[in-house]
Amino acid sequence: MNRFSVTLAAFSLLVGPVNAVTLTTQELPPEFEAVYEVRKGNIAVGEMQLSLKRQDGKLVYESRTYPVGIAAFFLGQQVATYRTVLEKTEGRYRAIEFEYEVQGADKDRNEQYIFDWSNHTALSKYKGRTRTLEITPHTLDRFSVQLLLMREPDAGINRYACSVVSRGHLKEYVYELEPHQPVQTRLGNLSAHKYVREKNDRKNTRYTEWYAESLHYIPVRSDKTRNGKTEISARITEVRWL
Repeated sequence: MNRFSVTLAAFSLLVGPVNAVTLTTQELPPEFEAVYEVRKGNIAVGEMQLSLKRQDGKLVYESRTYPVGIAAFFLGQQVATYRTVLEKTEGRYRAIEFEYEVQGADKDRNEQYIFDWSNHTALSKYKGRTRTLEITPHTLDRFSVQLLLMREPDAGINRYACSVVSRGHLKEYVYELEPHQPVQTRLGNLSAHKYVREKNDRKNTRYTEWYAESLHYIPVRSDKTRNGKTEISARITEVRWL
């Protein structure tokens, strides 16, 4: 259950002409642990724990989502985990491993990528199928791409296009930065940057994410809508800086 739903080496933000950007240690938020309430309509269905930590010289970005309430009754102990491990190279970070796993699920939707930057390939394991993907130096995975948005936006730029490995394929994610606006959370009314990604499918799937300036640009809300109706929403309830 990715709600927030980076080759963190040199990657590009494409807005007409290429605007080269790299994610350095100074651009990352501090290490943190945060908790989010996940709702489907007006019903609380899950709790997500999101963290960014340094472990054994690497950076680990991880989320775990647990069902609560009536969702726990139907799903039992089903737990969804997203985890990206990043390494520091010449003062920059890039992903070396991504994993998505749902424990206790009836169907195998697990996903894993091992990045080989020396050969510009990624070993992909998705739904039990293994294949090798050719990637560019700017390729991201679908979880660590969120770190790209955890920074002060560049002046005059409101469109970000990224090459992303997702569900066994190489795709393009395009984020539109909408006008700055406040978002209401349990931590108060927060000033946040709002990003929108549209899937352009038959259901008009739209992902909207808010990143709060006062909280080092970590995500504070994320919505998924289809045909204009919000299907799932996650909002921050607490945060702890490590």
